[in-house]
This record gives sequence, C-alpha cells and structure tokens, in this order.
Amino acid sequence: MEKIKIITIGREYASGGRTIGKLISEKLGIPFYNKEILHMAAEKLNLSADDVKNADETAANSLLYSMSLMSNLNSASSLPINDRIFIEEREVIKTLAEQGPCVIVGRCADSILKEIRDDVLNVFIYADSDARAKRAIDEYGESPDSVYSSLRKHDKKRSTYYNLNTGQKWGAKDNYDLCLNSSKLGIEMCADLIIHTAANM
Repeated sequence: MEKIKIITIGREYASGGRTIGKLISEKLGIPFYNKEILHMAAEKLNLSADDVKNADETAANSLLYSMSLMSNLNSASSLPINDRIFIEEREVIKTLAEQGPCVIVGRCADSILKEIRDDVLNVFIYADSDARAKRAIDEYGESPDSVYSSLRKHDKKRSTYYNLNTGQKWGAKDNYDLCLNSSKLGIEMCADLIIHTAANM
C-alpha cells in the first residue's frame, strides 16, 4: 500500500466483517485491532473485566461527555464508565494509526480518523439476513428460534452506539469509501477487493 495505510471496517452483526478484517491483516502482514482497543482503553483507566464487558458498544450519551469532547478536557473522571472508555478508545485509535498500517474493526474508527488523516480506507460490510442467520447459528451458537431477533438486537445496539458517538448514521453509504455484501461476494473476495482498493486509491 502506498497511500492508504489504515483500513477501518464497520459491519452488520454476523456479516463476516471481523473475519474479513483478520484475513486482510494476515494477507498484508499488518496488525489487526478489534476488541483489543477496548481492553487497551480499559487498562489505561484501571477498569475491571466486568466494567469492560458492560460498557462494550454502550453508547456514550451524556451532556458531560459532549462537553468534554468540545472543550478537550484532560480529565473526565466524573463521566460514566462507558463515556470514559470511549474517550480513551479515541486516543488509543489515534495512537495505533500513528504507529503504522493496520486494520481496525468497529469502535467508530472511521469517524474518529476521518477528520485527522487522509490515508484511511473506510469500509462497511453487510450481508443478506439468511446468510447472517446461518453464520450466527454456525459460528456464534445462536438459537435458530431467536436468531433473526438477535440480528436485529445486535444491529440496533451497534447503530445506537455509532450514531450517538459520531453524530452520523451507521451503515449509511456516505460514511464509507466501500460497501460490500459479503453474502454475495464471499469472505475472500471481500478481503481482496479491499486490499486492491487500498493499494490503488
């Protein structure tokens, strides 16, 4: 890659976005980050594993949080845990991007990096509902009886988290450089298309 150094991947639940991101990192020999970012942020804040689990993709939506971002406060100790984690995640993502090429899945990385870097390729992975349901059952152990409601629940959670933390609309094509249907293209082709795009933009 000459110009694009950072690849961010937003994704629908069970669309294969994490798998695609991991495959890209392996093909290019660059670091892959997903929940590792959450744990890095929590470690900096000395938070427990339970705190991390409860705060994962929980939207920051407090007035104090908004004020802290606008005023660039150095201390956010009075904020709720999920707000403090997201603020720290922003800093972790910026630091990782400064360290060199990498793939970042989720964590609102596309929005966080969009205004401060021009070497980022923002991708969104989606898939047909039936394909997502099959992946959720086969790989995540979801119950066939409730899998479709689970898809909706997870997508709503991600949408709320993204929308409130970024002020943008999750999954909207205008927020991304490339949107791919993994159920039509397959995991391997999605990874190759993203790599090709990153190398030729």
